[in-house]
Amino acid sequence: MKSPKLLLFFWLLMVSFSGWASEFAIGDRLPNAQFEDQFANAAVVNNETRWVVFTRSMAGAEVVQEALAGATTAQLSHAHLIYVADISGMPSLIFKLVALPKMQDLGYSIALDKEGEFTKYYPVADGTAALLDLKEMQLTQIRYFDSASALKDALQPLLSH
Repeated sequence: MKSPKLLLFFWLLMVSFSGWASEFAIGDRLPNAQFEDQFANAAVVNNETRWVVFTRSMAGAEVVQEALAGATTAQLSHAHLIYVADISGMPSLIFKLVALPKMQDLGYSIALDKEGEFTKYYPVADGTAALLDLKEMQLTQIRYFDSASALKDALQPLLSH
């Protein structure tokens, strides 16, 4: 006969592992999310969103900033594309004094996840920007870019319509 303590241990172990979630994969449905952009405007990911450019690192943000140079919020919106940045790892003082003023100089909106809660399962590779293709919030393709020119080439057909 097995020890009740041993059974309890294995049951607790299984329960704890079942609560761990991994990042979204192709075929998963992303939940609707509402963010605030650098201008304190609402920015949403919902059924109308077709593409999400996502970053979690400074290197990824630099790739996007260079790739989107000259783009406007209107262009992104018309393409049903949103740029989402997880800035939860950035110290708030640095954000307020350095990053936010630079973001406000850009011609496009950046949806900011300040706590990292909405985007904690968004896929991204270290030092890259991710381009997530969505169809009615279902993830259909994930592409990673460590080069601004490659991301710009991928975004050009989307933004030129």
